[in-house]
Amino acid sequence: MDFADRKTTNNNDYYPAPIVVKKLDLSNGFSFISEPFDEPVSIDGTFLGEIKASINKKDMDIGVALYEVMPNGELFHLSYFLGRASYARDMSVRKLLTPDKVESIPFDKTRMVSRRLSKGSRLLVTLNVNKNPYAQINYGTGKDVSDEDINDAKIPLQIKWRNDSYVKIPIWK
Repeated sequence: MDFADRKTTNNNDYYPAPIVVKKLDLSNGFSFISEPFDEPVSIDGTFLGEIKASINKKDMDIGVALYEVMPNGELFHLSYFLGRASYARDMSVRKLLTPDKVESIPFDKTRMVSRRLSKGSRLLVTLNVNKNPYAQINYGTGKDVSDEDINDAKIPLQIKWRNDSYVKIPIWK
């Protein structure tokens, strides 16, 4: 992730406007999609999970978004998470990450959702690092993020995402 590159942005989809879209830019993160549901299901509650990754810096901000991909191909924004890794375990105490060490970043403070998904719908989860013009950018130095500036963006953020990460979604049949 090159934070010095001010032309490209990502993680712009956690502020849903509009809530239903025909297409998402999935080129700058990871996306995971389910098989179509054989019958209608309901999603009721909040989703949560744990991201496991190692990075070359001391901190990062992650974004996870949840969508319904409707049978007609349109996407309905269900919920999202945007959070700072160093505050993932305790919002009152900052614990910096150790560079190049696998860290667990739990998340559970997501928006509640209640929606009935029709037969043929699928779930889409996107995972990304925050770099958008509407939020504070965390350059990962370990300084107070309010004191970081573009000079702290010289070294790109390198992430090794782990496949033992998970997301739990409250699905009811």
